[in-house]
Amino acid sequence: IYTGEDTLSLHDALPISLADVNVANDIALCRACGKTMPFSEIAPIPGASNVDLRNPPKGVRIEENPMQGRTIIYKKISPIVLFLIPFTAFWSGLSMFGIYGSQINKGHFDLGQSLFGLPFLIGTVFLVSFILFCLFGRWRITFAGRVLQVSMQLGPLVWTRKQGYSPTTRVSLQNSQVQRNGNTQRMIQVETQGEKLKFGTMFPEEVKEFIAETVRRTIAGN
Repeated sequence: IYTGEDTLSLHDALPISLADVNVANDIALCRACGKTMPFSEIAPIPGASNVDLRNPPKGVRIEENPMQGRTIIYKKISPIVLFLIPFTAFWSGLSMFGIYGSQINKGHFDLGQSLFGLPFLIGTVFLVSFILFCLFGRWRITFAGRVLQVSMQLGPLVWTRKQGYSPTTRVSLQNSQVQRNGNTQRMIQVETQGEKLKFGTMFPEEVKEFIAETVRRTIAGN
């Protein structure tokens, strides 16, 4: 965070003079301890430097536990369910009744027709699961024992990805392959020694910025 013309303040840490920063060579010198470090590892994420951990966006909260460490929780009903619920009810109801309902009414099982309906059945299961997650699911990002854990939780069902982190871990916002209304959506990327953990593509932008900067500061020990 720039606090003046000639100093760079790393949040609540001691200020680093801009004369001690070489952006071209990605090096910063801390005169307090006499050590150098990659500037990219301590610089705020572009567009997220003003994040205030005390004022998270709607749907986000931070829990601090002396035993389990910090946990970021995100839960918010997505407006997309307003479209998905009627679409799924119409598309899935029509296809499932036409393919399987007719067989039940006739009391006759048709293998070919049933196999033809499998893609529709799989699509229905996916859409219903996605709608349930949008309504009742939550994201949990936890830090414990130098391990970052990102989980999608729906009741007792939990899907988790883990990645170790270190002082050299880099957190950034990168473009994904997902587009919305013609605009490329960004995602949160956590990279440690070439291993990349990506998530949050469908989060609102302010949520992505807040979570990305919170992850970066937590990993940096601030």
